Order: sequence, then structure tokens, then C-alpha cells
Amino acid sequence: MQNNRTLTLIIVALVILTAALIYLNFQSSESSVDLQSTNLNTEAKAFDYDYFVKNSKDSLKPETKLRIDSLEQIAQNDTGNYQANMLLARIWGDEGQNLISANYLFEIASHLGDARSYKNAGFKYYEYVALSNDSASQMYAVRKAIAALEKVVAIDENDLEAKNIIARCYIQNDLDVMRGVQTLLDIVKRDSNNTPAVGALGELAMRSGQWEKARQRFEKLTRLEPLNSEAYFYLGEAYASLTMKKQAIIAYETSKSLLKDEASKQEIEKIIQALKK
Repeated sequence: MQNNRTLTLIIVALVILTAALIYLNFQSSESSVDLQSTNLNTEAKAFDYDYFVKNSKDSLKPETKLRIDSLEQIAQNDTGNYQANMLLARIWGDEGQNLISANYLFEIASHLGDARSYKNAGFKYYEYVALSNDSASQMYAVRKAIAALEKVVAIDENDLEAKNIIARCYIQNDLDVMRGVQTLLDIVKRDSNNTPAVGALGELAMRSGQWEKARQRFEKLTRLEPLNSEAYFYLGEAYASLTMKKQAIIAYETSKSLLKDEASKQEIEKIIQALKK
């Protein structure tokens, strides 16, 4: 989490993480979360990857397209030529086409079978998801990210970084909220101070109206990351919802003091003044 995100980014992060959380219903014990989960195979608008690649190629400079065509020919004729695939991944990445780049990385990982290669592919898919506004290609990329990162976890079940991204992939786009929450709970069971998981569980609790649990999560997160303005902002939200006005004001003031963006500071100040009335 970035310490100086604007208020807009804070809100966007919540929306991205919790798009499906209207189904969420934490029980008194988080280990017994009761959710209406959706199937990973939920129908989505069809995404034609080959058509996507063709359109992407049409937007390239002629010399770049020629180079890609040449490397593709080499890769097709010599399936063991990982250098050609790596160059293709790099070129497409440089062109801002992370989805195509990720597919080449995944192809390399499928041949090599090592955790590092699958992780590179999975993170590249997730990078595309975070930047794309197209729901169909996002869904395609999310599924591919999960496939790649679950390979990582199969090789090393203690790779909590991969598990955190898997959890977010399941939660967003309404794929499988239950599985995402269970993955987060597994992470904090293995490492109770894992800040991405602690923060994600706090956001989930907040969005489901479980303000006391959200308070506990964000109090812990601010102890672990005392310079995290976003964590203090969320903590302020939890306190305010629990009618703990004095604590909420302190949390919001702390969040504001850690921000550099003046517009964000002004928005938080409005919240503080409303609480003081």
C-alpha cells in the first residue's frame, strides 16, 4: 500500500477489492465465514484472445510488427527456443500490452515448470488486470493469473505473496469470494503480521459492515505500518461507524498528516470537521 495515495485511489482500491462483497457475511469467528460464493466458471462476455492480438498488432509500428512476426516464426519452428519467447514477452511489455506479454511468460513457465517462471507470468497477468478497464479481457487475465500462481503455491505452499494475489483474484470480478477469504485467513494463520492479508481482511470486514472486526484489523495494520495513511483512513472509517468520534478524528488527522496530496488532505479535513459538529 502506498502511503500517499489520493482519496480517489483509496476508494478505487476498495471497489476493486470488494466488487462481490454484497454476499459477504462474517460470523462471530472468521474461520467460519458464511458466504454466497460464485462459481469460477461463471459465464462472462466472450473474449477472443487471437482477435485481441491481431488488433494489437495492427496498432504497432511496421518495424515492431516485423520483428514480432520474425520472432514468432522462430518460436513456432523451435518450441524450445525460450529466448525468442522471452524477447516477445519483453517487446509486448514495452508496448504496454501486458496481457500478451504475460501469455508468452506463461508459455515459458509451462515448459520450465519452475515457481519463479509461473510467478513472473502470474504477476504480469495481474498487472494487466489492475490497469485494464475491459471486463472481458480482465476476466480472462484473472483466470490465467490464478492458474499461474496456483502452480507457484503447488510448488511452494509458503509463498504468501502469491497467495495474496490469488485471494484478490478470487474476490474481484465476483469469481469466488469464499475461496478468496479462506486464502486470506490461511495467510494470516501462517503469518499473523502479513500486512497485505491483514489489510484485505480489514477491507472485507468494513465493506460487509463488520466494523468491530475492521477496527481490530486496521488497528493492527497501523501498528505494523505506522506510516500507512490509507490504513489510518480506514481505521477512521471504522471508528466513526462505531460512534467513536474522538478516536476517528485522531485517525483521520494522522492519515491527513501522512499525505502529500493537497486535494486529499482537504477531503479528509471535511470529514474531520463534520465529526466535530
